[in-house]
Amino acid sequence: MDYRKKVTFASALLGVLCLTAVLGVVFSQQAVAQREAQAPLLTGFQASDITGLTFGEVVLTKAPNWTLTYQGKAYPAAGDRIDTYVKSLQELLRERLVTRGSDVKAFGLDQGFKTVKILGAGGKVVADLQVGGTNDLGDKVYVRFAGQKEVWQTDRGFARSLDLDFNTWADLSLFPGRKADSLIRITFDSRIEAADKTVYAPFDLVKSTKAGKPAWENSATKTSADSIGTWAEQVASFRFGAFASPSDAPASAATLGTVTLSWSDGTRTTVKIGAPDTKNRYRCTDGTRDFWINDWGLGQILYK
Repeated sequence: MDYRKKVTFASALLGVLCLTAVLGVVFSQQAVAQREAQAPLLTGFQASDITGLTFGEVVLTKAPNWTLTYQGKAYPAAGDRIDTYVKSLQELLRERLVTRGSDVKAFGLDQGFKTVKILGAGGKVVADLQVGGTNDLGDKVYVRFAGQKEVWQTDRGFARSLDLDFNTWADLSLFPGRKADSLIRITFDSRIEAADKTVYAPFDLVKSTKAGKPAWENSATKTSADSIGTWAEQVASFRFGAFASPSDAPASAATLGTVTLSWSDGTRTTVKIGAPDTKNRYRCTDGTRDFWINDWGLGQILYK
């Protein structure tokens, strides 16, 4: 083989070897995974396609409005908050491929990890996301999909809610759907001394019209003040601390006092305040819901 042929052959062989190497790099699983970095973590569906979420014993279902079930018991759901959470899931990115190995203990994915199951049409699981530990800064979390080896790092924001209880997803409005301007009377029939020594005495607040404007008056003292109207508006939008959990001790039959709200449509809402627990939370009920009001929250529904 003469010199020219040798050079041509060597050049061709080198080209083939370089092409093989390049193709190997381009199409290797590691390279493919790295190129997926900064792509959406959840793919194949849109937020509008999501019909349900589960976090352990918390089950959220949309049909068409969101409902919340915890340990088999139904609670009113905070639909707007859940929609915001679903949107945040859709915005998550595969920020960095951490490993494709089987040793995932360092990433909190060997045991004790949390799982987010995302449901699509017909209640089918479209994503089964395992959520592990966080990075040293605490702003990123390690995740992987069940049945897959790749462990990704993504923003931790969505995972913080998983450390909270089911009340995170519940509508804690004491008077859902009510407007402050439809409240016409608030009464309290007892006397409560809170742990901080604040005393709440009986009262009867009535809204009337004076000079063409709404005005509140304390019928017990025959006095009126703008502050009563401001406080009454806060009552209508009051949110209690948490629903009583199925694991909480049964409520006591004792009632410390009853708050009654009258509305312009002729209906009334009655809230019975029960005995406090060791955390200074008062066990309350409106006849259909069993919930807790913190001692500092009493001042938001009891006038003093």
